Amino acid sequence: MNSNKMFKITAKQVFLLLIFYIPNTIFSMSILVIMNGVVSGRQVVNTSDPGLIFFAIVVVSFLMNVYFHKKIILFANHLIYENELRIMERFQSISLQQLEQIGSPRIYGAVEDMRMLVFLPGLVTTGISIFFTLLICVVYFFWVSIPSMIFVVLLIAVMISVFLMVNRKVARSAHQLRKENDAYFKLLEDFIKGFKEFKLSLVRRTNFNEKFFFPNRASVRDTESFVSGYLTFINLVSQYGFYLVIGCVIFVLPYLKMLNRQEVSAFVIILLFLRGPINSLMSMQTFFTKAVTANKRINKFMEELEALSATVPSLGAMEGHGQVKSLSFKNISYKYDTVEGGDRYALQHLNFSLEGGEVVFIIGGNGSGKSTFINILTGIYTPASGKIFLNGREVQNTSQYYRNHISAIYSDHHLFSENYENYSLVGNDIYKQLLAVMELDSVVDDTLDAAARRRFSKGQAKRMALIFAMLEDRQVLVLDEWAADQDPHFRKFFYEQLVPRFREKGKTVIAVTHDDAYFKHADRVIRFEYGNIVNEAIVS
Repeated sequence: MNSNKMFKITAKQVFLLLIFYIPNTIFSMSILVIMNGVVSGRQVVNTSDPGLIFFAIVVVSFLMNVYFHKKIILFANHLIYENELRIMERFQSISLQQLEQIGSPRIYGAVEDMRMLVFLPGLVTTGISIFFTLLICVVYFFWVSIPSMIFVVLLIAVMISVFLMVNRKVARSAHQLRKENDAYFKLLEDFIKGFKEFKLSLVRRTNFNEKFFFPNRASVRDTESFVSGYLTFINLVSQYGFYLVIGCVIFVLPYLKMLNRQEVSAFVIILLFLRGPINSLMSMQTFFTKAVTANKRINKFMEELEALSATVPSLGAMEGHGQVKSLSFKNISYKYDTVEGGDRYALQHLNFSLEGGEVVFIIGGNGSGKSTFINILTGIYTPASGKIFLNGREVQNTSQYYRNHISAIYSDHHLFSENYENYSLVGNDIYKQLLAVMELDSVVDDTLDAAARRRFSKGQAKRMALIFAMLEDRQVLVLDEWAADQDPHFRKFFYEQLVPRFREKGKTVIAVTHDDAYFKHADRVIRFEYGNIVNEAIVS
């Protein structure tokens, strides 16, 4: 079986299921035989006190079921745990382009599907339990009366056939519901991320509601109503179908001389015993259908992730970082896939080099290739062609060795909710000094980690990000529009105080900026246009 399958039963698990179900089947059969013997007045066990044996069997069966179902719960939650780790591992092995291609709505949908899998092991084992129970009862029917057994089994088979036919329709509807919910997550993402734009335009809000959101929710409402209606029908078929079967046993079979009074009692007891398992089978179909649909969707999702991760170069060994003496790009090109299916080059045959300790400012208009260049420089995008050299050695920019030399603050930088670094903020004197330098010591008034994870203004958040980058102490610092969110006072402080400080410490700084008043603080200013360097000025 494909290793990407979320839920699979191994040979060992089948063996363990049999170890449980075979004795449990014997116990259930014994309970039925004792009950029928007592009701019919026949001695079925060679003892003067069948009640003692009956209660002993019930207690042992109960303890076995408690132990077994505890194991099932542990197995189900371990299944979720393992597969959540696998999905995160796959996410971490793909590139940013591929993550953008998948989209967050599908990721959220996969997470929701994953939670449904917690029900699947229990549903499968319950189904197996019901199968063995039915098997016991059929054997007992066979022992009591073969013709009557055939008649009753045919009636039950008709009920199950109706269930299976309806279940196929429900499965298709469940799949449609998941597609609608994926679209729903996408709409929610648009609304949350574009909240300001929606508030600005009544037309935009109206179209969002009437053309997208309302139809999506109406489709879900109608599909849910359709599914619930069918499931209600199935439950009614189960309930009244049993009345029909019991009625046939009590009235029709004796009339046809197929059962005597004693055999009728035996059949009724067995059918009443069966009612619980079959009702359970009917009631669990909703969860089973959704869990199976979720399992199929996650398997498909994992196959896509596997295919994507196979195209990403290996990260290589987790080597430490050292001095950066030189970094150069030779004929680097990068292209985007267009909607029409063609390619659009964002960078084409770009050549770039810098020496360790340089301060380089990057300028250019929108669409000039600056952001793509930054993403390749920091190892987030993989170039379509060309070579990258670090200290004269050709490297893959996706290798962890290469990335370990670089700290970056992107234009849309994310400030994490937890500390994922190896350094600690608690009692960290360097951290305290940096808070003072960045004029955040009055905002972050203690060194507890939670204080650094609160909500900040954009400028404050970028300053916190720069503090964290400085604590990383890597040789190359990449800043994409970092100063754009700072007030004039701190923007001046950044260029006139911090940049010279970075240079003194031997740091290499590459900063995307539009602050031409401060270009004198760079060693070089490089202009991008149409995916290439069109001008390079050396600042005296």
